[in-house]
Amino acid sequence: MKFLIILNKFDIDKNKLINKILRFSENSEVEINGTYLILKTNKINRDEFLKMHEIKEIIELNTEWKELNFRILKEDCLSAIKGYGSYLIKTNFLNKIPLSAKSVYKHINPYLKHEGLIVSEKSPDAIIYLEFKKDKNKILYLIGIIKNNNKKEIINVELNNFSVLLEEPRLVEEISDFIRVCYIFKLNLFILTKNKSPVERLLIKAKKITKGIIYENFKIDIISSMPKDYTKVGFTKHANENESNLLDLLKNNKEKICLIFGNDTYGLSQEIRDSLDYCFRLTPEIKKPLKANQALSYVLGLYNGQKVISM
Repeated sequence: MKFLIILNKFDIDKNKLINKILRFSENSEVEINGTYLILKTNKINRDEFLKMHEIKEIIELNTEWKELNFRILKEDCLSAIKGYGSYLIKTNFLNKIPLSAKSVYKHINPYLKHEGLIVSEKSPDAIIYLEFKKDKNKILYLIGIIKNNNKKEIINVELNNFSVLLEEPRLVEEISDFIRVCYIFKLNLFILTKNKSPVERLLIKAKKITKGIIYENFKIDIISSMPKDYTKVGFTKHANENESNLLDLLKNNKEKICLIFGNDTYGLSQEIRDSLDYCFRLTPEIKKPLKANQALSYVLGLYNGQKVISM
C-alpha cells in the first residue's frame, strides 16, 4: 500500500518526522516529495498517525500517475470509492493546467450518482482526492481516498441567539480581528457608524487581510443605528457588574443578545452606553483593559466553558 501524508503548515524537521513515522510502521519506506511524504507500507495504524501534530491527512493511493482520460478517470473514481455510501471530491492542481475543479465535478458526480453514490458536503463517508499536474504537454492525475475518521472531535456550542456589534472602528486590524472571531463562532457582525464611507473602505481592506473567509456564508452589516429586538449587552472598564453577573445573564436570557464593543481608542460612546440593557467590566485589570476583540474572545470563552462543563 502507498499513502500520501499531508503535513500541517508549521516548522517541521521532516527527517525527525520520518523517524517517528517508522516507529509506527515497521518494514516501511518514507520518501519526501515536496510538501508531503509518501509512505510505502503493508500495515498502517491510522489513529496513531493522526495523533501526530505534524500530520494533517493520510491519503490511501488507488492509482499511480495516469494520463487524463475522463472515461477512465470516472471508472477509477468508482473503483476507489466502492464500499462507501457518500463522498466528496477534493482536487489539488500542482501547476497551471487547462482544467478546473468544476469541470472535474461535472464529469465525475453524475457518473457516481448513477451508480448509487451520494455527494455529501457536511459528513461524507470518504473523500476522493484527485491530484493533477502537467508533464510534457500531458495532463496526469492521481487518485486517493481520505477516510472520514481524519476529523478531530470538535465541541459544538450553539451561539445562534448571539450577534456582535463593533462601534466606530478606526483601524483595519480592529475590523479584521472581529471578522475572524465572528466567522469562527458563526456570529453575525454589525458595524455601527455615523459615517459609512470610511468604514466601508476599512472593511474592504480588512477582508483582504483576513484570508480563508467565505463571505457568502458570513453576514456583516454596516448600520447607522442600534439593531432592534436584541438584549443589548455592552462592555466597559467603568461598569459595576463583572463576569459573574454576565454569566448569570447569558445562562438565563432566552432572547436574542447583541454583544457590543467600542473601538480600541475610545471604547463605547456615551450615546451607546445610555442605550444598553446591561453593562459589564471584564478581568481584574481596569487600568489596562483588554482590546475589543480580546474582550469578545474572553466572553465567548467564558460562555462556552460554562456550557461544556454543564453538558
